[in-house]
Amino acid sequence: MRKPQTAISPNTGKVALALANVQMEMGVFTVNKDGYNFSYLNLAGILEKVMPIMGKHKLAMMQFPSVDVVDEQPWVKVVTRLSCEDEWIETELNFPLIDPTKKTDTDMSMLGSSISYLRRYAVQSILGIAGADKDVEDMQKDVAPRENPNALK
Repeated sequence: MRKPQTAISPNTGKVALALANVQMEMGVFTVNKDGYNFSYLNLAGILEKVMPIMGKHKLAMMQFPSVDVVDEQPWVKVVTRLSCEDEWIETELNFPLIDPTKKTDTDMSMLGSSISYLRRYAVQSILGIAGADKDVEDMQKDVAPRENPNALK
């Protein structure tokens, strides 16, 4: 896994205040998409809810996808930048191109899927949105609680 990169402008007071205001107004996100045996927040649903609130607080978000080749393998990269006036916060996510799982999958559809995944996770992360990850929730249900040797009996 390549190390994600984060960068910030010399000052972040305006962007931090705008982000705090957006987070206060966003409210709770409800899982809105089923697929691949789990439920999740889809990118369109997230953006539909946050973009008007971000605009109200003069917080802009840009995402820049690209592909790099690392050890002869394509890696998808998405740079996500939040900005308010002359201040900004930027993060970069990288992941190998998703492999096809069906005969009908094409290189372009796998590229689109990889970009969508990274964009969605980057938006959720940079805006502080908690999305339900049923895979993790199911794993936690299946694991027996550990007994605390120091607990009173």
